[in-house]
Amino acid sequence: MSDPHRPETEEPQVAEVVTGERSRISAVWIVPLVAIAIAGWLVWSTLAAKGPEITIRFRSAEGIEPGKTTVRYKAVEVGTVTGTQIAADLGHVLVYAELTRGAERLLAEDSRFWVVRPRIGTGGVSGLSTLISGAYIEVDPGKGPPATEFVGLEEPPLVLSDEPGRQFLLEADALKGISRGSPIYYRDIEVGEVLGHRLAGDGREVEIIAFVRAPFDRLVRTDSRFWNTSGIEIGTGTAGFYVRMQSVQAMLTGGIAFGEGRGEVAEEGSRFPLYASYREMRDSQLADAREYLVYFDGSLRGLEPGAPVEFRGIEVGRVTDIRLVVEPDTGEVRVPVRIAVLPERLAPLDAAGDVGRPPADLAEKLVARGIRAQLKTANLLTGELVVDLDVRPDAPPVELRMEGGVPVIPSVPSELETITSSAAALLDKLSNLPLEALIADLRTVIAEVDRLLSDPGVARMLAALELAATRVAEIADALEGEVEPTAAALRRAAEGADAAVREARLLFRQTRDTLDPNGRLYQSVLQMTRETARAARAVRLLAEYLERNPQALIRGRGQ
Repeated sequence: MSDPHRPETEEPQVAEVVTGERSRISAVWIVPLVAIAIAGWLVWSTLAAKGPEITIRFRSAEGIEPGKTTVRYKAVEVGTVTGTQIAADLGHVLVYAELTRGAERLLAEDSRFWVVRPRIGTGGVSGLSTLISGAYIEVDPGKGPPATEFVGLEEPPLVLSDEPGRQFLLEADALKGISRGSPIYYRDIEVGEVLGHRLAGDGREVEIIAFVRAPFDRLVRTDSRFWNTSGIEIGTGTAGFYVRMQSVQAMLTGGIAFGEGRGEVAEEGSRFPLYASYREMRDSQLADAREYLVYFDGSLRGLEPGAPVEFRGIEVGRVTDIRLVVEPDTGEVRVPVRIAVLPERLAPLDAAGDVGRPPADLAEKLVARGIRAQLKTANLLTGELVVDLDVRPDAPPVELRMEGGVPVIPSVPSELETITSSAAALLDKLSNLPLEALIADLRTVIAEVDRLLSDPGVARMLAALELAATRVAEIADALEGEVEPTAAALRRAAEGADAAVREARLLFRQTRDTLDPNGRLYQSVLQMTRETARAARAVRLLAEYLERNPQALIRGRGQ
C-alpha cells in the first residue's frame, strides 16, 4: 500500500563527470627523465675524456698490475694499464693501456715504451724512485704516422727522441770491449754514448751506432778518426814506458774517442772506421803521407817500423819499412829506410791560415836547402832511435836522387858515429907514430942535458957570470962621477947583460923539467939569475939617469 505521505518515487539522478583536457606526460616520469639525462651526460663526458687504447707487447709483465700501473711521459701520468694477456705465441705478454684525451699525440710508429723499475748496471743505478711508487711505463713519443700497437723495450733507451744530436755508424772488426752505453770522448770530455751494435750485412764487420750530443756533433768532420779506448794500453815509445787509459768507466764498459778533423761537418748517419787503438789510428794517418827513402851507413839497431820521424823535435811522420838489400852485381849491402811524412806538417799556409797542399818539388827544395836525415837516440833506457830531419847549412850540396819514383833524402852520420870515428882516427894516428923512436930520442936528449950540466966547464961559466954581474954592479956604483960617454958604454953593457940573462933563462927552462927543483944546482942558478937581473936593472937605471942628468957625473946626485 502506498504511503500517502510519501512522495512519489522520483527517477534516480545520474552524476555527470566533467573531464578537462589531461596532460600527455605524467609528472611521475620527470625523475627518470632527469636520471637518464644525467647518465647520458656522464656517458658523454666519460667518452669525451677517454683517450686512445693501445696494446704494448712485452717479454714479461713483471711489475705491471692492471688498474695500478700508470703510463707516464716526463713524470706526468697520461694513462693507466687496464689489463694483461698472454700472447698467442706464449713468448710475449700483451699489455692493454687506456690513455687520457690528448695523449694520441704521443703515439706514432716509432714511439717507444719501456718499464721503469730499479736497475743496476755498469752504467750506474736507475729507477730507485719506483721502490716506493711502484713500476710504471714510460713513453718516448715518435714522429711517424699514428699507431696503437707497439713493441716494448726491455732496456730504457740511452737517448730520448727530443735530445739534440746526431747518430753515426762506426765499422770495426770486433767490439773489443765496446757495449751499449759505452761513453764517447772528445779531448777527454764525454760527448755521447754507444746506442747499440749489430752485425753488418756480410757478417764480416760490426756496426756500432754512436750518438754524439749537440753541440759536440759539429766536431765530427768527414775526416775525423775514431779509436777504441777500452781497457789500458801499455807500451814503450820515444819517451819511455807509457800507460794510456781514458777513464775508469771506459776501462769497465769500454769507450770510444775521436779527434779533430779539417773537413766538412759530417752528416747524420755517416760511416767511419773504428781503429783498435790510438797507435793504430795514428799510423792510419800515413796513408796520405809522402814517402821518402833514406840510407844510413851505421848500425840500425833500435830503429823499428813505426819509429817517429821528427823535424826539430816535432813529429812529422813515421818509419814505415826497413829492409836489407844486396846488389846482385857488386855484392854491396844497403839498408833503405822508408819514411812517410805527413803533408800537412810541412805544407805551407795560405792567406787564410789554412794548410795548403805541398808543392810537387818540396823534397827537391828541402834537399837543396840542406836538409839531411840523422839517427838520434830517443830513449837511453829502451835504446829506441828516431829519424831526425834538420837543415844543415854546412852540408855539401847534393842533387835530389830518385829511386823507383821515391825521393832519396841524404843522410849524415849520427853523433855517436861521429865520436866513434873521431876516436878511431885518433887511435890510428897514435898507432902510426914511431913511439919507440921518440922515446929513444927523448932519452938521448935527457942524457945529453944531464951530461952538459954535469960538465965542470958549465959550472965555471955560471960562476964567471955571477962574478961578472957582481963586478958590473960595483962598477955602476963607482961610475957615478964619470962623464957622459961612460954612461953610453954602461947602457950597452946593460943591454948585453940582459941578453945574457935571457939566454940563461932559456937554458934554465929547457933543463928545469929534468932537474930536481929542490937541488942545490937549481937553487944556485936561480939565485944567480935573480942577482944578474937586479944588476942589469941597476945598470939600466943608472944609464937612464945619466942620460937625463949628465951633470950628475960632475956635481954628484942630489945637487
